[in-house]
Amino acid sequence: MLPIRDASHRRHASRRIRAVIDSGGPTIVFQPIVRAVDGANEGYEALSRFPEGGGSTESWFAESVHCGLGAALDTSAVMNALKESAQLPCGSFLAVNLCAATLVADFALVGHLVEFRQRRHLIVEITEHATIDDEVGVLAALAELRRGGVDIAVDDVGSGYAGLRRLVLLEPDVIKLDAFVVHEMGTNPTKTAVAELILEFARKTNARCVFEGIETDDDLAAATSIGADLLQGYRVGRPAAVHRFTRD
Repeated sequence: MLPIRDASHRRHASRRIRAVIDSGGPTIVFQPIVRAVDGANEGYEALSRFPEGGGSTESWFAESVHCGLGAALDTSAVMNALKESAQLPCGSFLAVNLCAATLVADFALVGHLVEFRQRRHLIVEITEHATIDDEVGVLAALAELRRGGVDIAVDDVGSGYAGLRRLVLLEPDVIKLDAFVVHEMGTNPTKTAVAELILEFARKTNARCVFEGIETDDDLAAATSIGADLLQGYRVGRPAAVHRFTRD
């Protein structure tokens, strides 16, 4: 049984999270993902934003799992992102983040994602931080998404514990190299070596590689020089409300 203090905290967190879900989900902003070769916007990642004073985005999602509301919050964020993305430039892709567990807990969401793919290229990013408990269920959901034309990305590669095992298990169409590896890569031979290895893996598996965390001119130059496919970070585009991109 939880201590009283922890039980009280969980009740309070549940109320905060449920209020966000009931209001239609978190606020969504979009961050550009650009081609390394010419800097042109190719797509956008949908990112969740929560009421001030409640902690980071990561802490909101972590607490939702602790409170048994992980799938509900995840789904509300994704559905809100799909709706908001209607205003994005035609021809650009949309990337949304999902916990692997949500795909198993809310299989109806898979149908919504496949239906959305008929209108816009869609990438579902599976974060590397969380464990995958039901591998069979997750792989079945991913197979259904792929049959519907949805691409699968592994997010934050290089930061989580799962590492290469997750890359082999999920066989992603897109590999997102974590900002920890990318930032200041140009002055760190070890980071450069890791990035080159991931790029080689991507080439041999017909995946595209996004370098996250492009914050400076040096980051941009380093990522471009070793052959990154796509770039993401404040140097190439900050997250913003959808109306900021409607005239792209």
